[in-house]
Amino acid sequence: MSGNSNIKNDKKRIIYTVTLGELAEIPGTPFAYWAPKSLRELFLKYPPLDRDVAGMPDKLKIADVKVGLQTSDDLRFTRYWWEVPFEKIATSKEETLQGKKWVPFAKGGKPFYHDIQIVVNWENNGKEIKNWVNPRTGRPFSNVWMLCHTENEFFFREGLAWANVVSIPGLALYVLQKGCIFAVTANGLFSEQSEKLYTLLSIGNSSLLWSVFKLLDPTAHMKHVGYVSKLPISPQIFLSKNLIHYGLGPYNLLREWATGDETSTVFIAPWILQVLWRWKGKKNEELKPITNHPFSRDFQWQHGIPQETMDWIAHEMGKGVSLYTLAKACTKWERWLRNKIEDIQHQIDSEVYKIYGISEEDRKLIEKELGLIEASENEKDSDDENIRTEESSTTMDTLTADEHIKRLIHYIAQQVIREDPKGIVPLQDGYTADQRFEPGLISRIRNKLNEILEGNLTPQVEQELQDALGMSLDLWLSHEFFRYHLSLYRQRPIIWQIIPPDSVTRGKKRDIPEFSVFIYWHKLDNDTLNKVRSVYLPPYLTAKEVELRKAEKQLSELREAGAAYKNLRDIEKKLDKLQRSYYALKQLASAIDNLLHPLKLNVQSNNSWMKEKVNEIISEGYKPNLDYGVRVNIEPLKQAGILHPDANRIRG
Repeated sequence: MSGNSNIKNDKKRIIYTVTLGELAEIPGTPFAYWAPKSLRELFLKYPPLDRDVAGMPDKLKIADVKVGLQTSDDLRFTRYWWEVPFEKIATSKEETLQGKKWVPFAKGGKPFYHDIQIVVNWENNGKEIKNWVNPRTGRPFSNVWMLCHTENEFFFREGLAWANVVSIPGLALYVLQKGCIFAVTANGLFSEQSEKLYTLLSIGNSSLLWSVFKLLDPTAHMKHVGYVSKLPISPQIFLSKNLIHYGLGPYNLLREWATGDETSTVFIAPWILQVLWRWKGKKNEELKPITNHPFSRDFQWQHGIPQETMDWIAHEMGKGVSLYTLAKACTKWERWLRNKIEDIQHQIDSEVYKIYGISEEDRKLIEKELGLIEASENEKDSDDENIRTEESSTTMDTLTADEHIKRLIHYIAQQVIREDPKGIVPLQDGYTADQRFEPGLISRIRNKLNEILEGNLTPQVEQELQDALGMSLDLWLSHEFFRYHLSLYRQRPIIWQIIPPDSVTRGKKRDIPEFSVFIYWHKLDNDTLNKVRSVYLPPYLTAKEVELRKAEKQLSELREAGAAYKNLRDIEKKLDKLQRSYYALKQLASAIDNLLHPLKLNVQSNNSWMKEKVNEIISEGYKPNLDYGVRVNIEPLKQAGILHPDANRIRG
């Protein structure tokens, strides 16, 4: 091993002897004792990624790396894109001056492609954030005053970004689409020549550059701009057409896969439906995003569902329509995609090691040491909540067949509730106070599923549904749907389940609640709760009261007739259950009545803006303001106890 002195191998450890002079070859002289000479010499041979930030102005200019925006109050200034009207999402400074308020805000991130799901309030070129100042210093609470040059030159510009927090191995560079603002937790990288970006995307996700970063800061848990700017970049990489191709590959593959994720900006339909439609003969170009998000406008298929998966599904579906067959096809598609990306990653690593002139012997040492470092850090950080990125999308683990079926049912439920003119859908069929028959969510989902399957909602498919959900569809929608919805929508739900207190239970003994309605966030208005209270709830109250009085009369008559003890106990148990159900419905009615009158709440939050806005929207009776986001508007209903109990998980 070149000049790296004495090495003693062990199954887990290697002992090195290294001079201070050799350590000093790396900027900052970190204690990178394990690095071979060929790795240390990269800092002497090649210019840094950003000569200006690295403090090496005489070197070749490769790119610019920039610190992003820190709002200092994300609850106030950021939302998820599904919380805001899509027509209010801007992708340029000019649009923010023309009434569009929200701009895609890159935070966190995963390698190659990261769906940017957060938006930031940048109306009138960030006027509110800029004018939110500390009265003591006169400076903005955010770091915007430090970012004048960055704002003017790099906001809304195409580039790359990476998560500042080390939550996964690697630099994890991803494409920063044109029209974004990047956060301090997802710093930006820019090149004057846009064609160089995909080359930098490849090299930035190589194991070599990650090992070089580990030399600069061996114990780092934050991928700071200062260290990233010093990464040695060989100008030879820009002569490699392979690296451009390699960078584009995973980006397109992962973006296409995101079209099956309901919260993605490029969502088309759940994966299981895409497989079904393709099996029925639809072409890729017929499947287009339905989100209306600005980032969905340029979407084009590059790969689609692999032919081997379509061949398999064609053979299996010949035996009859099956949800599990469709779901298993989705898992095959995803495994193919993961394997494809893994192959490309190997190609990237080989190309980068070759360009940098790293020998096979040194490569093995580098990758071995990197593996030991990562294993050690994973053990240390496995329970550390702080290392998680703020946006987590589809897991890198292959989704199960059961999960694909759940996602299908969730999507149909969301579609049904969204399509309702009032945005209010009862759980079960029934009549409203004005004697209109209203089909419930359960039957609407079954009807739509039967329509999707072209009349093939057979007993076998019904059984598959029950197997995937772990219970009947009725019970899952009653007890588990809202929890599932919360997890998909990052604790910012667009469907709220109103339900009487203590109607949701865990365990095997579960009943469908007496009353429950689902309301849709984007149709929430000043009259929504009043409609629930005066149109949907009264028939249930009346029916339950009639049933209760009948049972009371029956018990009284049995007692007068001297009925047997067992008969009395049976009717007493029935009466007790009826009384509890009726009382729960009365509690729900009373709680809604209270919300419709002026209130002041003690909001459990450290955020003063949130406390102020919650009390603002209930100061004259509940009057939602959707501009404040889900978190503020759901709080009064949460405190009133009229939501599914999992709503208590919504915090901030």
